Amino acid sequence: NFTILTNSIFATNGPGGTITPSGTVWVNYGSSTNFALAPNANYHVTNVVVDGTPMGPTNGWTFVSVTNGGHTITALFGIDDYALTVTSPFGAPTPTGVTTNPWNTLINANVPSPVPNGASTQYVCTGWTGTGSTPLSGTSNSVSFNITNGSALAWNWKTQFVLNVSAGANGSVNGTNGWYDAAATPGTITATPSNGYHFVAWSGDTNGCVINGAEIQA
Repeated sequence: NFTILTNSIFATNGPGGTITPSGTVWVNYGSSTNFALAPNANYHVTNVVVDGTPMGPTNGWTFVSVTNGGHTITALFGIDDYALTVTSPFGAPTPTGVTTNPWNTLINANVPSPVPNGASTQYVCTGWTGTGSTPLSGTSNSVSFNITNGSALAWNWKTQFVLNVSAGANGSVNGTNGWYDAAATPGTITATPSNGYHFVAWSGDTNGCVINGAEIQA
């Protein structure tokens, strides 16, 4: 009596997916057998190692005309990566530019605000707009989210100018010192002389404001 020889193939997989069949697989002499690789959700095949030699990523492998035993096959998987693109005309955001992040990574994004530009101008973050995993919009200078697909984050800004008003001796001026949005109008600033005095002139940087005697339209 005779029986056909059988040869062994030992199949294993790393985390993030499966290989089928797995374990020790017996193949009749001269026969072929197939292995199927299936990554888990949010994973992908990174390599298939056959008898110690990397063969690259593939979803299946066939041993053809097996005539000897001791073969091995190992399926390797990796978590999916997604790009996050962050843009900002001002400041130094974290993260910045284009970064690659594993699926479901927690992104803690922020940008310092305000950003000074000299003594009289500053840029203030008004929030963000986003796509993909980034929330669509917000009004702060920070946002956190888990990235699960390709995403973008754009920081939004407004320009502010400083108002500093003061009076010399023997008079006063109204007006509230502080930062004002570029399109804002603080109103009319009026110089009022003390009794027995009269207004002479404005000094300093009026930055193109309309001057009408003792009044400035800011």
